[in-house]
Amino acid sequence: MQLEEAKEQEYMCFMSDRIYLNYDDIVKEESVVVDYLAKNSDRFSVTAVIKRPYSQLPPDFNYGVQLQPFVENYIFERKDWLVNFLGYMRHQIMVVCRCCKESRKQLLLMPNVFLPIDNDIPEDICFYRNGKLWFATISHEKIAFAVDVTKADLTFFKENGIKSYI
Repeated sequence: MQLEEAKEQEYMCFMSDRIYLNYDDIVKEESVVVDYLAKNSDRFSVTAVIKRPYSQLPPDFNYGVQLQPFVENYIFERKDWLVNFLGYMRHQIMVVCRCCKESRKQLLLMPNVFLPIDNDIPEDICFYRNGKLWFATISHEKIAFAVDVTKADLTFFKENGIKSYI
């Protein structure tokens, strides 16, 4: 019966355009998750509150120096952000970076990217595959979800003890 239920859940995940992932599981397995996401993505984004002077380019924000070599774009206007479901604070920008071996290493050197408030780092990390959002977090609400997941993605989450639901 359990095998049948597992197959049914896998089928349901493919039928749904979005699966939610247990945030605590992602936090606990942060290094493995970040490694997998970065290896299977074209780019990632974070939101950051910039420091004075606000007109400085590149903008100054926590961990900005570490991310700067990988930045593709600084998006200052919320209406231009790559996703529309994230909250916004004054002087907050979206930073879009390319995924590569070096940027993956840098993300892994940072404190847990899924606990940005505790670690004073940019928040709401999202990953993009084939130019489209596929993994997103909303840090303050401790929400994580994935869209257009593959069988390999589902297998990865399951093998690493990350519970998923629709």
